[in-house]
Amino acid sequence: MIASTRDRVTILSIVFAILIVFMLFWLRSRFGGDEFSETRNTSVSVISPQISDLRETLVVSAFLEAGRTVVISPKVGGSVQEILVVEGSVVSKGDLLARIDSEPYRLEMEAAESLWRLAEASLTRTKQVFESSGTSMHQLDEAQTQRDLAYSDYELAKMKFGYTDITTPVSGSVLYRYLDPGNIVMPQSALLTIGNTEAPQLKVQVPEKYWSQFQRLEAIKVFLSFPAGGDDSVRLGEIIRINPSISPEKKKFEVVCLLKQSEPFWPIGASLQVEFVLSERLDTLSLPLRVLDNDNGLWRVNPNDNTVSRVEAPAMYRDAARFSVPETWASEIFVLGGRHLLREGRIVEYSGSEK
Repeated sequence: MIASTRDRVTILSIVFAILIVFMLFWLRSRFGGDEFSETRNTSVSVISPQISDLRETLVVSAFLEAGRTVVISPKVGGSVQEILVVEGSVVSKGDLLARIDSEPYRLEMEAAESLWRLAEASLTRTKQVFESSGTSMHQLDEAQTQRDLAYSDYELAKMKFGYTDITTPVSGSVLYRYLDPGNIVMPQSALLTIGNTEAPQLKVQVPEKYWSQFQRLEAIKVFLSFPAGGDDSVRLGEIIRINPSISPEKKKFEVVCLLKQSEPFWPIGASLQVEFVLSERLDTLSLPLRVLDNDNGLWRVNPNDNTVSRVEAPAMYRDAARFSVPETWASEIFVLGGRHLLREGRIVEYSGSEK
């Protein structure tokens, strides 16, 4: 009985001792952690300002379009005898595109020519009789009129015969082909659509918040990039027109950009990235935005004692990645990584600084 009581006392003493030790560790971590942590240096990564180019840009997507499109229609009707191009064909001004069956128009032209030559011969005879005083001036005038009408009919028939060869009035690419050989067409029926590729352009939809900036066209640079273009994937463009109104549904306005074309050219319909450089600061001393905290502050390191102090970011130019800083900060060191552990005056450990 005495042994049993002694064992219980021993067990309770051990449990009590364990609880005391646990409480001491808990109190140390709860109330003495700050003092303990103050004795340790905080490891951080640092960075110094560097010279770089800062740009405020807007990037949007658009499709390359022909500068203008021309619908090719026959001027005479008939059966389509031949079409010499397909969609995607590249043509030059004056190239033959298609032929209408010319046989009916050839026969019409030859008949008109015969009538004209008969009228010409009749006029010649009438003139000879008139000169011998065998006919009146009225008869001579009538013969002259008949000859002129016959000649006009011949010229018209010859023109229609020439219209059976359909040529392109512009250089470009065949965007659409509406008919095939054997189809019957009427005058002014759509046969082909040609896109003028001499001055390709893009119609870009820009959010309305950029409206005021786009009124300063002389300050905006335009770069066009074609993802499938390989090494030659970026070219210079220019703004040629800004729509004077904003779409109330889309909250955007249209900007038309011209591609300053050079060989080899990009195909019409290509999906391009359009980068507008709205403003820029070249060769500017700057830091990355990653050094800033949520309150627009950053931590500066004193290299003499490796302590940190928080400073407000200057209200200067910034782009999507960096912000400019005063020239007086050129040799300063700032915390890049690990700033969430910092407080005013804390000692930090670092080696070198990033650029």
